[in-house]
Amino acid sequence: MKVSAREKKILYAGIVIAVAIAIYWVATEFSPDNGESIAEKIETQESLLRRQRELIGREDYYRKRIEDAERDIEKIQARLLPGNNPSTAGTELQRVLNDFAEHAGLVIASKSNMPDRKVVDSDSIIKVSARITLACRDVANCRMEEDMVDFLTAINNYDKFLRIDEMTINTNTQQSRVRIRPQITMVVAGYISVPPPSDPEAKPGENQVTASASTARERR
Repeated sequence: MKVSAREKKILYAGIVIAVAIAIYWVATEFSPDNGESIAEKIETQESLLRRQRELIGREDYYRKRIEDAERDIEKIQARLLPGNNPSTAGTELQRVLNDFAEHAGLVIASKSNMPDRKVVDSDSIIKVSARITLACRDVANCRMEEDMVDFLTAINNYDKFLRIDEMTINTNTQQSRVRIRPQITMVVAGYISVPPPSDPEAKPGENQVTASASTARERR
């Protein structure tokens, strides 16, 4: 087959264009600037790999820290008053204090629940308080100091965390005969755990999923 002069020109022009494209590709792909960019990318990837190896290497350390924190939380929760209702917890607190008073030889002359308060920096811990007034059971043989030592020791040794926020000492003198009848008024507080408030911005079902995950962890 004989090639015409016009076809030869077109063929030569195609070869020239192909060679030019090849030269441009080689010049751009292997230029110094592009080499530096590749080197930077390699260095960045190596740095990321080193960080990942460090994190993987410290996985056991962080896991132990988490387990220690969970054990500390369990110990704290074990010292909270039972239940998650302030009214019920307040009644239980008064019952416990009444038992302590009876064993110490005292009587609770008056008692009332104080308004519950949320603990600062916590959405799930509530402070429950009771105001009580203690008096001697046997006025004729009153030994308030010894009885109060027994009462305070019982509070200190109780397996739940209790604290005394206030304490005042009052004395009444009978007019018929001089006899001092001391009374001690104090505010004793304990703590309960309540469910945290739901997040108003959470998506529907998100709180239920979180609760299910927490329940699953407890079962394990």
